[in-house]
Amino acid sequence: MSFEKSGPRIYKTMQLDGEMHRMAKEDDVISVLSPFEGQGFGWNAAIGQLSKVGGSDKYEVFSTPWCHARHLNTKRCALDHQLIFKLYGIIPPRCMSCWKTCMALKNFDELMTWQKVQTDEMNIPAKCGIELRDYTPRHYGAYHYAGSLDEGVEMYEFVHGLAKKYLSEETANSVILKRACTEFEMEKGPSTHWHLGEEEERILNLIETYVHYPTGLVGQNKALAHPYVKLKWLLWAHHNGDFSYLPYNGNKKLFPDVVTYHDKDLQSMKHDMALLSTEARHGISQQIIQEYLLGTSKFAKDHDITMDKFATVFGIPTKPACGVLDFGGFNDVDPNTTGEADIEPGE
Repeated sequence: MSFEKSGPRIYKTMQLDGEMHRMAKEDDVISVLSPFEGQGFGWNAAIGQLSKVGGSDKYEVFSTPWCHARHLNTKRCALDHQLIFKLYGIIPPRCMSCWKTCMALKNFDELMTWQKVQTDEMNIPAKCGIELRDYTPRHYGAYHYAGSLDEGVEMYEFVHGLAKKYLSEETANSVILKRACTEFEMEKGPSTHWHLGEEEERILNLIETYVHYPTGLVGQNKALAHPYVKLKWLLWAHHNGDFSYLPYNGNKKLFPDVVTYHDKDLQSMKHDMALLSTEARHGISQQIIQEYLLGTSKFAKDHDITMDKFATVFGIPTKPACGVLDFGGFNDVDPNTTGEADIEPGE
């Protein structure tokens, strides 16, 4: 095994003491912040800090399930949640002071309705969209942000009132006020017990000092993002069998229904399949085929000739099973297995 290639838990067993212990605890910034280097950060020599390689932190990402009505400029979710919490398991102070009024929207129609309410009637930081997290037991959600518990209570009353006005009673009853992100409580326990230890505060101070990250969020470009995101909502609704999207899609399903056969007369079904197959293969319209069949039938009847004798004498097909017009022999052959006669059972 190469030098420094052991698992990270091995190095945590090192028994540092004396000057080396002080150095590891107080001076070794590189080791503490090394997890950032695996997240697209590198040490920027010009500023002496970790920053996004290539400056990509200024680019807007459109592959999101959310339509944002407004951002809260004090939030730094990408840093606090996606990096600090996921890399270190620390809940930053900014997150501890984040309060959310949340609701579970019932369907696509309510999502579209509430997105308009958030945009037109709320002047608060908010978003709504589809819930892709497999531990969140709903398909659609809406979130409204406040910077303190007092603000959160006021926001809850405001949002709850609008929900009762525009949405179903079931949805209005789902409105709650909670603290920070669900993932924090899942991993760190009830939000009433959150606190920072001495080592966590030390790591946070190092991150604040040495990690260069934007100090605020750039608002979502609604003209570009919202149409793109809403089309993803449409696909999500169809995927989940939520057909409340139909009025928004011209009362047309997003994908065509399959042809069903269990509810049709067998002989009529075979006849129709023959006609449609001939039309598709040879470009002969069903009307011409029907006129031909009716004509031969009338001729045989007028001359007192049976249809079977007519076909034998003249060698002309008189029904879809006769094959000259590629009717496929659907009267006695399963059209799903035609052409598979060379496959022996069990192969």
